[in-house]
Amino acid sequence: MTSQPDQPTSEPAMRASMAISSVTGNTASIAQAVRSAAEEAGWTINDVVGPNPPDDVVIVCFWCRKSTLDPKSLKFVESCSGKRILLFGTMGGCPVGAYADRVRANVTSKVCERNECLGVFLCQGKVNPERIEMRRNLPESDPHHLDDRGLARLTEGLNHPDATDMANARAFALDYLH
Repeated sequence: MTSQPDQPTSEPAMRASMAISSVTGNTASIAQAVRSAAEEAGWTINDVVGPNPPDDVVIVCFWCRKSTLDPKSLKFVESCSGKRILLFGTMGGCPVGAYADRVRANVTSKVCERNECLGVFLCQGKVNPERIEMRRNLPESDPHHLDDRGLARLTEGLNHPDATDMANARAFALDYLH
């Protein structure tokens, strides 16, 4: 009887699909940081080309609208079933505090309707200056009027996402893509 050499066992392929929705470039910047971190960790990242991609792990990079996913990202998440979804979002507001908690809860709830939510990362991002000006010009009685405090917050957002936001997104990705 001849002995067979040990056959190397191969690790299962670490593959994920990535869906990106970006208007101002904020989310695209975060997506690139996440992609590079995942690829450096040995993951193959496939761009999403349609609904319900074949990979079990899906990375969704979205911008926040009305306390949840933007319309394109929402439609994509609703097309998925049985996926493990990791989310990265940009928002005009502060990524910590009650409003950010509400965004995370809303996003998690939507994902968990048909999938597993691995986590939701949020960071501040730029808001289109035209949008800022439009809100500044609304009557003070309008709930969307941008007062001086809101203007200061959105002006600070013009500096984001920054190097710290990118590093935090990379670390978050690596924590959840183990």
